[in-house]
Amino acid sequence: MVEDQRLRPLGAEREVVVDVQLIAASNRDLAARVRDGRFRSDLYHRLSVFGLTLPALRERPDDLEDLVPRIVGEYNSKADKHVRVIPDGAWLALKGYAWPGNVRELRNVVERCVLFADGDLFPVQWLQLASPGALGELGPGTPIPAAAAPAAAGAEAANQLVLPLDGSMSLDDMDRHVVATAVARAHGNLSAAARMLGTTRQTLRYRVKKYGIAAGDGAGEE
Repeated sequence: MVEDQRLRPLGAEREVVVDVQLIAASNRDLAARVRDGRFRSDLYHRLSVFGLTLPALRERPDDLEDLVPRIVGEYNSKADKHVRVIPDGAWLALKGYAWPGNVRELRNVVERCVLFADGDLFPVQWLQLASPGALGELGPGTPIPAAAAPAAAGAEAANQLVLPLDGSMSLDDMDRHVVATAVARAHGNLSAAARMLGTTRQTLRYRVKKYGIAAGDGAGEE
């Protein structure tokens, strides 16, 4: 029992005393749910010894200055990357976004940028965030229509590409798709495709060969 800090292991005849602390989190207003009869009042009062309200990320944009470098450092270590410089354009986009998915969404976005970074510069083109006004009115927990993010991000822009972060594509699949798309949009011109991706022609040639991507006759021409 939570109240008397005792429990009976499965199959045991006696209860044992435990010394534990419980930390519970919810994105719901539990006090309101208790009043509405949708949450057990006894459980609520056992859990609510000390309450802490954490505002949504959109309400504390200044926290991004601490969070983003920490997350970048984490994924630098995991992916053997060396992102060090976050340009002003990236900060403007990060602070102007509503973050309906809060810190979890922020981590996904930063992870994508670090994975596709080529060098020490944080790649703004991989943020793929909606315009500030497009999602700015969404409340916490508001579902986003499937087509909202790509449309808000500017589907009309031919130089943008949206990748899923739901586990349906591996990192290699994403990399292959990005390279193949850039080469196709550049009509096989590797120099032009490399400029699109912010990388070198030599690096792109390696990936084209690695993934067996066909390039046109003008692949090496400017």
